[in-house]
Amino acid sequence: MKKNQLYWLLQIGGWGGLHITSFLAIAFMLPFGASVLSTLMSVLCAIFISHLYRLYVKKQKWKDLKIVKLIPRVFFSSLLLGSILATLTFIVGIGSILVLAKLDTNFMDQLTGLSRIEGIDEATLGKLRKENYNFFTSSTLIVMGLSFIVSYSVYFISWSSIYFAYQFLQKNREVEIEKWKLQATVKDAELSALKSQINPHFIFNSLNNIRSLVVEDAEKARDSITHLSDLLRFSIQFDHYEKVSFEKEMEVVAHYLNLESIQLEDRLRYQFLIESESKEVVVPPMLIQTLVENAIKHCINNLPEGGEIIVESKMTTSFLSIFVKNTGQLKGPNGAQRKGIGIGNSRERLRLLYGEEASLSIENMNEHMVCATVKIPLN
Repeated sequence: MKKNQLYWLLQIGGWGGLHITSFLAIAFMLPFGASVLSTLMSVLCAIFISHLYRLYVKKQKWKDLKIVKLIPRVFFSSLLLGSILATLTFIVGIGSILVLAKLDTNFMDQLTGLSRIEGIDEATLGKLRKENYNFFTSSTLIVMGLSFIVSYSVYFISWSSIYFAYQFLQKNREVEIEKWKLQATVKDAELSALKSQINPHFIFNSLNNIRSLVVEDAEKARDSITHLSDLLRFSIQFDHYEKVSFEKEMEVVAHYLNLESIQLEDRLRYQFLIESESKEVVVPPMLIQTLVENAIKHCINNLPEGGEIIVESKMTTSFLSIFVKNTGQLKGPNGAQRKGIGIGNSRERLRLLYGEEASLSIENMNEHMVCATVKIPLN
């Protein structure tokens, strides 16, 4: 059953069930038809008011409030709504009695007990009718009004308790689902990263390039071995991290670019323009490395003269913006973005970790450069 169908079923069934007891009480005083009409009007008013209450609660996002802030709001709202519903129900109930009293004098006589008095003249009966009528209506107004307010306030507190209990359970369930989705996506991204970095071809090329440096430049060969070791260590431990500092991520990027520069030599140029405040901001691991790898694989490698990669960060009060710029062009109509597992996983990880405010876009900056832009909310 859909949530909307379940909601209306519970609304009708809940308020209808609560009004059965009041219907049985009213049926002792009013004719059957009037009792049914009065109860039906009360049920419709209750459904209408509680539905408006639900719309207001959703608009104000009460389900996101902490319990300490939610309880007083629910309590005073229940008193207010209970008073409103009690007033409407009271008007319907008393109105039915007064209408029947006007239409049938004997009705009030039966209701106040005057019909059981025998041997009384008409003048005295009229006086008693007036006194009993005034007493009955005034006392009934007070008793019924107070009882309705208390009853309906309790009803709305119960309604709110059930509603928010369901919302909290639903929210916890959604958080749990998002958590599993995040773990699954991180695992996919991990496998994708490992596939691109710890494959025999990559290791063979790196080791082969380092071997050629041993004789020519031993110091550079030692540095390259360190880069490869650190990169492989981080890749193996990739599944242990949900987020890492931007500074740590850039260390991984630097290791990767150092290794690629051995193969590409002068065909690969790169620079980092990193604001110092951005270094401590946390980002998904291997996110920037995936974008850099994407730039080399799809652009730099295909250019005879090679190209340049620029990683830049900019901080605002609300976002960390990271730009990965590289020589080349997006191919496809209107500069259509490339679609791949790495980019798709990166977008999904950003969404799950930071919500809809985070984004990853890739577009042509001009006729010579491509820019991948990552926006991460700071809150």
